[in-house]
Amino acid sequence: MRHLPRRLTPIALAGLLALGACAAPGPDAEFDDAGAPVAGAEAQAEAGSKSEAEAVAGSRAKDASAYTVRYSDGDKTVITLDRVQVERLTGTDLASGLAATERALAERGTWSGADTKDHADVVVQAANRESDRIDRVLGAMADGRDVELRLYVAHHRHAHVAHFGEDDD
Repeated sequence: MRHLPRRLTPIALAGLLALGACAAPGPDAEFDDAGAPVAGAEAQAEAGSKSEAEAVAGSRAKDASAYTVRYSDGDKTVITLDRVQVERLTGTDLASGLAATERALAERGTWSGADTKDHADVVVQAANRESDRIDRVLGAMADGRDVELRLYVAHHRHAHVAHFGEDDD
């Protein structure tokens, strides 16, 4: 029986490790923490494109810190806003009441940032359609609960729709 050279084992192991690094992200990738360490060339490219998008949004009247992009690709975008970010984005104060903030979230101009401008119409539709849900999340924020307003936008060939919800991670 003929044996393979001993150096073939480390080469095969290195090849398997390289293939593992190229694996697709897991099913919960859109909910991963934006600050989590990123591995591989794809992840570094994604981080670079996020930085570019944040720089573009920062050059607008509403800076990039007006919301946090948790996940974005060609099919969907997930954005979260804490109380400070909601107030900064809308130019309102939740302590003064929720009505002005809700009105601002339903205005197209509010969503003129780099990550949302192409989806502003469906976001405004969602803000009007899901005002009860938004009201509940803003109320929790005003009461001091540690929650965030989550915006999910599906933007692929089968759908272009947005939904608001609560993110309490």
